[in-house]
Amino acid sequence: MIKKFMILVFFITSFHIFIGGTTHATDSLKNEEEKIQHERQHLKRELSEAELSLIELTQKINEHNNEIEDLNDEILNNEDKIIETEEEISQNELKIKELKDDIESLQLDIDQRIDLLKDRAVSYQRNGIDSVSYMEVILGAESFGDFISRIITITKIAQADNNFIEQTEIAYQELETIKADYETTIKNLETQKEQLEMIHQEINDQKDKLVSLRDELKQKEKDQKLFISRLVEEEKELASKEDDIRKRIEEEVRLREEAQRELERQAAEEARREEARRAEEAARKEAEKTNSRNNNEDSSNNDNKSESDASWQTFEATAYTAYCEGCTGVTRLGIDLRSNPNAKVIAVDPSVIPLGKRVEIRGHGTFLAADIGSAIIGNKIDIFMPNQSDALSFGRRNVQLRVLD
Repeated sequence: MIKKFMILVFFITSFHIFIGGTTHATDSLKNEEEKIQHERQHLKRELSEAELSLIELTQKINEHNNEIEDLNDEILNNEDKIIETEEEISQNELKIKELKDDIESLQLDIDQRIDLLKDRAVSYQRNGIDSVSYMEVILGAESFGDFISRIITITKIAQADNNFIEQTEIAYQELETIKADYETTIKNLETQKEQLEMIHQEINDQKDKLVSLRDELKQKEKDQKLFISRLVEEEKELASKEDDIRKRIEEEVRLREEAQRELERQAAEEARREEARRAEEAARKEAEKTNSRNNNEDSSNNDNKSESDASWQTFEATAYTAYCEGCTGVTRLGIDLRSNPNAKVIAVDPSVIPLGKRVEIRGHGTFLAADIGSAIIGNKIDIFMPNQSDALSFGRRNVQLRVLD
């Protein structure tokens, strides 16, 4: 019987050690789960910020794309203007060529006129151009008709000379006007070319700047997407770890509950067996007593009394709970008193009562010697009670105790 009981104690102790181990493991897993949950929350905030940043980058890229499209439209418009300007330049160049030809032609005509006037002047100087000479020409007429004819001729020559001079002056003025138009056209042409070049340069610079900025934003967008992808993968990995830890916790809780149920079943079974054994033992002893009484009642009574008095001993008893100061709630044999508040255990001095022994305390029932205490020395015991009020009510008292096996 003692061997069976020790096996049961060992079994119960092993179960409690297992439960204590799983409890510690569960706490460790829960701490790890909380850590992962905190990391996931931080990661989700970081992911949310990264997504907002990506949205802003995308909006900026779209804005710059729109600006680039507007610039392209403006460039197309400017190209139309360039075509128009180039046509104007071509027309102006053609006009300049024509003006240049006109200038050369007029200049040649004026030079010829001047040469002719110079020749006429020399002729007048040689032949005379005063009124006497004219009078000699007129008076030299042979008839009236010849006279009239000579007068008309002289008048025409003089008028022709005046017209020739006036036309030469007009040609010269026209030449000056054409030269001024020529200079103005050249200046306009140069101005148009410079403005066109400036417009081209400004638009191209602006476009290059926008394209460079857009490319930079696209690179940032690409980096941001990679960053978000990495955060998503990390979040998935953490979620997987959290799920794995949660399953492990659930499994350990299940195993602990099963172990607890098994412990309670074994304890109940052992209590039932113990109760049956005690009943059987009591019946056996009662039968022995009856037989002994019939054979030799006086002698048997004296012997039984002597044996009974010899097995009972006086111990000083106190009481304790699983939540006393400095207590862990787990006995030296590994019984978790906080999980088993109805356990019948006592603390003993192992040199007086070995651990694992079952004892009977008169008036209180049967207990298991499963714990020790620094103040429990000699014939002292400490009885476990489920609540503080019972332990305080018990106080300190002497009890009768005997070791059953």
